Amino acid sequence: PSSLELFYFPIRGRGDLPRSLMIDGGLEFTEARIPKGEQWLARKPDFVFGQMPVLRVDGSRDIAQSHAIARYLAKLTNPSLLGDTIDEAANVDMWYYQTDDVYMSVIGPFYRAFDTIEQLFNDKWTSWMAPFEKALSCSEYLANGKLSLADYHLFDIAEVMLHFKPQLLEQTPWVRAHRDRMASRPGIAKFLEYVKGLPFTNSGHL
Repeated sequence: PSSLELFYFPIRGRGDLPRSLMIDGGLEFTEARIPKGEQWLARKPDFVFGQMPVLRVDGSRDIAQSHAIARYLAKLTNPSLLGDTIDEAANVDMWYYQTDDVYMSVIGPFYRAFDTIEQLFNDKWTSWMAPFEKALSCSEYLANGKLSLADYHLFDIAEVMLHFKPQLLEQTPWVRAHRDRMASRPGIAKFLEYVKGLPFTNSGHL
């Protein structure tokens, strides 16, 4: 494509996965950050499902839905991120969608149940991370022994916890090591600089 433009709120949230894929993949893009409230309500009808993120390709073709955007960008930058065979692809999908389930469990309480979030995380974090700890104790990556889309999304979760309750991240050393390994990639280091200072959510809590 000749141009890529990401539309999202001025937060990290669901914008981090496309941003990290584009920056680590060497793609140039622009970003329109639309604040919640009146500005967002005015723009909401412009988007096919009335939600963001949206990736606009070549100024005219919009891709909505986070997973569709992520898969498009993976195919664009490094198709191997989705698996090289049908079995590898199923393994990537398995880990990617499990990661997204956990991502929703981590992000949701910032909006819905912040008064009990610390207890929830104390109770659930290690069990949420148990399958990831087991997989990463055997391999540097979640699926097929190589970098995949699932690794980028697990990095999203680890980043949230690193900034909110780093002591919990320390309780899952393999996930912590995976986060640091991802962060050592030059493109991911560049991504972290790009999002520096952005809040993670629109909740006012992180």
